[in-house]
Amino acid sequence: MPAKPATRTRRRESITIRAWQDDPMGLPAIARPVPDISKPPLKFKIKGASPAAASYDTGTAGFRYWAAAEALRRGADFWAPILGLKRWQPGVTLAVGLDEGDDLNAYYDRHELAFFHHVVKGQRVFSGESPDVVCHEMGHACLDAHQPALWDAPFVEAGAFHEAFGDISALLSALQLSSVRTVALPALRADQASVLSRLAEQLGWGVRQLDPRAVDRDCLRNAWNAFRYADPETLPDTAPATRLAAEVHSFSRVFTGAFHELLSGMLAIRSKTPRPADLLAVAVDAARLLADATADAPVQPDYFAQVATHMIDADTTRFGGRYRAALTRTFVKREIVPAEVVRPLVRHRGRIGRDAFGIAVVPKTRAAPPRRHTVTLRAREFGLVAGTLLVEAPLEGKTFLMASASLMHRHSDRVARVERATHRFVRMLFAQRRVDPGAAGKRAARRLALHERRRQTHAIVRAGRDFRLVRRKFDCGGL
Repeated sequence: MPAKPATRTRRRESITIRAWQDDPMGLPAIARPVPDISKPPLKFKIKGASPAAASYDTGTAGFRYWAAAEALRRGADFWAPILGLKRWQPGVTLAVGLDEGDDLNAYYDRHELAFFHHVVKGQRVFSGESPDVVCHEMGHACLDAHQPALWDAPFVEAGAFHEAFGDISALLSALQLSSVRTVALPALRADQASVLSRLAEQLGWGVRQLDPRAVDRDCLRNAWNAFRYADPETLPDTAPATRLAAEVHSFSRVFTGAFHELLSGMLAIRSKTPRPADLLAVAVDAARLLADATADAPVQPDYFAQVATHMIDADTTRFGGRYRAALTRTFVKREIVPAEVVRPLVRHRGRIGRDAFGIAVVPKTRAAPPRRHTVTLRAREFGLVAGTLLVEAPLEGKTFLMASASLMHRHSDRVARVERATHRFVRMLFAQRRVDPGAAGKRAARRLALHERRRQTHAIVRAGRDFRLVRRKFDCGGL
């Protein structure tokens, strides 16, 4: 007699659920296999009762549950082998709250993924219903498990890269569906905007009704953009979505745009007449380069350039320089990497030998634990009560290959750079009202609405006679 578990498995496989492919305002819902969110290595536990697996109508609680579960499983199954993840930063299982109250946002806080609902012009928007939003927040959790040093790095570029990785996670998770690849392929071949590049259309629509200048005209953030790197010191704390600001979600678009452009460039290198299978392969290769780079790049104020140059290094070691032309062209065009840093590489083909360009290729070694530097700031500068605000910043130095060598040698006084970048980051946080001042705040400054308090990604905590800045969470950039 056949075993009962096998029978249950066959019955489960015969059932399908319905889920969005990318967003409620994007591609239509399709049938998908029933996801097992308790499957290792990256397990999830959605709060509350689990509805029976079935093909629910859109707009129902059952549909929202299984749409979120499918997106979580799809994204985690993609990232786990590429990042080599065995568990989440909080533990073996990551909690998920699909409706944590009234808000137009979502966040990851090292305890859970939290999603919300909000009524906009009579339409109830659930942030956890969108695979784009779900896979963005899950991307934060994946990167945190992979590179935890980024969690509290007090640099605009470190925080912005975390946001870019979330948006990249949404892009790459969507491309795991053959239906999305078919639709996205023509636009990527032509390096144009598409349903793939338009991230979180419904949440963006909701935000736009309340603040038309806060987001793109057709989504929350469009990965197809023309933004180029600028030193965060030269940028305003806030700006309309049409311009770049030092705020981390705004600034993240520089790297996200470069990555989307890279997909097009890598696709052209892989095949002159690419098919959807080529797009899938390129998505995996790009993710591997990103995984290698984030494992090796030191967490420094110029983190975008560090990751970019280490992606070029990773292409050299992993693919023999196959994608070098696309990588160097894109990162130089976006002004993330200076042209002189990669100029010796542009005409070189294949692997790079020792002393190929007069700079030794340094073999990888086990990196020493990062040093920490305490940056001391005046609390009054940020509207706090008298005292000293302490901010812990990394002083990292790791081994590197050819492409990143000259970039890392451009800066001599690392401590001074770290202190300037930390000061800029803290000023941006307070200008954006992203800090919960706690006992350090003046009474009038503590009176914020609930949704404003939820936007506070950092908090001030007591540290003896002084105060210390700590990160609480990453959100998706809603209102």
